[in-house]
Amino acid sequence: MATYMQGALKAGAGFSENPSGFGVGFAMFTQSKTNSGISGLTQDITFELPPGSQLIAVIPDVLTAYDSATSATLSVGTTSGGTQYASAINAKTAGRAAVAVSAAQAAAMDDIGTSTSVVATITSVGQPTAGLVRVTLQYAIVQ
Repeated sequence: MATYMQGALKAGAGFSENPSGFGVGFAMFTQSKTNSGISGLTQDITFELPPGSQLIAVIPDVLTAYDSATSATLSVGTTSGGTQYASAINAKTAGRAAVAVSAAQAAAMDDIGTSTSVVATITSVGQPTAGLVRVTLQYAIVQ
């Protein structure tokens, strides 16, 4: 069973956001998906986030390393192959991959506005026969 809400969810020690010193903050949510299989040189994992969300983190777990000829790179953006949120993540090494976020990417993650589609794309050089990646997005609805 699930409970569905619309709008920002806030929690804290007080009953309101009054200046009495009670800490109130936004709730953090996650969505997590894996690529559905190897067919072609690119695989997309598409998420739909609520408008006005703040993208807090991109967590890529390479569950099965890609066996493509020279490279397999994960990027995360607003469209297939986009790099607005993350880029140059190695999918040829199994494990949790480190994500370096540039200043421009951090600014884009601060408020996704109405661009609610977030697409993680794995691009291979050389056709892979194996590779499995789970991408988890952490976000807060701040508007």
